[in-house]
This record gives sequence, C-alpha cells and structure tokens, in this order.
Amino acid sequence: MLNPAEIIHLSKQAFWDVDMNKLDYENNADYIIAKVFDNGNLKDVLEIMAWYDNNKVEQALKNAPYLKEITMVFASKLFNIPTSSFKCFTTKQYHPIS
Repeated sequence: MLNPAEIIHLSKQAFWDVDMNKLDYENNADYIIAKVFDNGNLKDVLEIMAWYDNNKVEQALKNAPYLKEITMVFASKLFNIPTSSFKCFTTKQYHPIS
C-alpha cells in the first residue's frame, strides 16, 4: 500500500503546529485539505489536488467549519460554486482581509 507521506510533499507552512509524520491522509483528509487551502502555498494546493479527487476537495472545503474568506472565494472560483454554498459562509473572520 502506498504511504501518502512519501508521495505528497507538503511544506511546513500549513502544518507548523502539527507533527507531519503523524498525519493520516485518509482519516483526516478534510482537516488536511482545509488546512492546506487556508495556510499552504500554491505548491501545497497543487499537491492536494493531485492526491485527492476534485469532488473530495470540493466537499471538504464546502463542509469546513471555518475557512478564511480569501480561501472561500478562491475555492468558489476554482470549483465554480457560489460562496453561499460553503458551511462556513456565515462564520466570517473577525478581521477579514480587505
């Protein structure tokens, strides 16, 4: 069986507070996807898009309890879905990016 940690090369930018060796790419997929989109760089996002099915990424982002507003807008454009379809649409940042 493939070990995702040996295939997916993510920067520590998104996971500065997590031991990356303990990430479970299957059981914690939604957490990983949201964290990468919120805090990772473009290379990290592309790695996630290559590993997970587009539908999985879209659903993980739509169901995330919280996303930065800029992440939500990016994901809405990427998947061609309205921002209002995100669960976290009503949970906005206290100090949104202008």
